[in-house]
Amino acid sequence: MRLSDALVQARSGNLDLLRLIAAVAVVVSHAWPLALGPGAVEPLQALTGRSLGGWALVLFFFLSGFLIVQSAERRSGRAFWLARARRILPGLSVALLISVVVALASGATPTAAEGVRYVLRGLTLFGAEHRLTGAFAANPYPLAVNGPLWSLQYEVAAYVICFAASRVSWGPGAVLVLALVLTLAPGLPERLGVFAPLLLAFAFGMVAWRLRGWTLLTGPALALTVLVAVVSQNAALETLAFCHAVLMVAYRLPAITLPADLSFGLYIYGWTVAQALMMVEPDLTPPALALATLLCTLPLAWASWTLVEHPVLHRRALA
Repeated sequence: MRLSDALVQARSGNLDLLRLIAAVAVVVSHAWPLALGPGAVEPLQALTGRSLGGWALVLFFFLSGFLIVQSAERRSGRAFWLARARRILPGLSVALLISVVVALASGATPTAAEGVRYVLRGLTLFGAEHRLTGAFAANPYPLAVNGPLWSLQYEVAAYVICFAASRVSWGPGAVLVLALVLTLAPGLPERLGVFAPLLLAFAFGMVAWRLRGWTLLTGPALALTVLVAVVSQNAALETLAFCHAVLMVAYRLPAITLPADLSFGLYIYGWTVAQALMMVEPDLTPPALALATLLCTLPLAWASWTLVEHPVLHRRALA
């Protein structure tokens, strides 16, 4: 079976499930540094060289590349960027304000200017600030109010590249080549070094969509991809094998439709909730913190989707 054949079988809901799994993985992974302090070895980090949260980000960026390029191809520039803003900014705005309130309750003592700067920098999606003076001061990971927001600036940068590349037939291939060059280049500046592997996953998603008539979703094809990745021990090929496996899961398994898309809410609230839990119960172990965080954050994610995110998207759909 080719990807183009699988796309007609209405399994897009499986992508929502994969995003939810990625968000859960981020919460679980972050439980280790939040319970033990910065530098704690997160799950899978020693085994694969990339933490569970790191693999989750690869999944997020691959799925974004696969879906966003479709949006970019069929929309004008104005419609594309309005759609991206509607999906991100309403939920993020509320989460930023709530995280400030939680931080203040934890004993944070930011100046008014610092609080405003925290919210505004978070909303711009570039250079998001996740620390506030005095927040969670007694926690193992002090001052950090909402750590995961750092990745949003890289996602927006990928959107910019994706939109430009979608305007020409060879654009996704050029982005993939650029990402490969950056991934293999030594001595990159810190931010570019962080962005390169994420852009690579995003580019694989773009190319998978463009080459959907050629992408094989068969056991032998996946086995070959995994074998090459394992033998070569090359990070780029490992990412390719992982992305290929993601497509197999999404489009070869039975269709699953979720009643709500909780992935974004789980991602933007999980860290703050975990910090609050550690403040209340400082003896929580990482597994216990992960479980407690998920149980407490899922209702928030549901509220975010039901009261904020979905109404905005629904109003646009009716317009």
